[in-house]
Amino acid sequence: MGQSLLLPFLLAPAMPTPHPSANVVKYLLTVLAITAAVIGVRLLITWAAEVFLHPIPILGGWIKSLELVELSVVVLFAFLGFGLGSATHHLSAKTPVALKSIALLVALPLVFFSSYWLRHQLWLSQLTAESDLTREQITSLANQALVQQGSREGFWGYYTITTRMPILPATVAELERMAEDQKWFRSELTRFSGIEPGVFSMIFDGAGWGIRIFYMVLALLTGLIYFFKGLAWADVARLRKVAQGAAAPSKV
Repeated sequence: MGQSLLLPFLLAPAMPTPHPSANVVKYLLTVLAITAAVIGVRLLITWAAEVFLHPIPILGGWIKSLELVELSVVVLFAFLGFGLGSATHHLSAKTPVALKSIALLVALPLVFFSSYWLRHQLWLSQLTAESDLTREQITSLANQALVQQGSREGFWGYYTITTRMPILPATVAELERMAEDQKWFRSELTRFSGIEPGVFSMIFDGAGWGIRIFYMVLALLTGLIYFFKGLAWADVARLRKVAQGAAAPSKV
């Protein structure tokens, strides 16, 4: 009698369960799609600001100096954190939080620095457009100017120097006399205020790095907060799926 009652359940087809590797692939694809989308939007915002907003006389320079466009990190990193957190519903519930956080730790710097990478490329393009030199020659001149200002070559040189010089030369002629212009500017400040040039350098450096660090912390906190919100949503979605799977046989 008992065997006859169990016979329909034994003959019923088993519920298909996704293979763990398939779930990992879905998770990785979701992570790549979310990260690429956020980077794309961030690059678009940066490009629009550099082309349409920052060239505005006085107002554009003020906005660029304070890097107000970077306030977009609030929305973008909220979406990034929640998206990467919710994507973990493809993973097992036993997956450690530290392992789930790897994607966020990799994506955060990529998204954050992508804006400054594009600004560096647009600056080099502007210098190239304003001269008859090739992109390689312009890049070499720009690197020389960055090193003369006590910075490094390439992207990191651009990133560090813009903390104290948000608005860089727009032509080759301005680039070649950048060091002299900076000395003249500091000497004029010293002449009118009586304060040594080194003090102004410390003030400009401190203000620039203060702004950068503020946006870094803002991006990090926003991403982390919404990442854990995404993890909570993933847990709820996983439990809902299990509940629906358990309720299906009872209806039969």
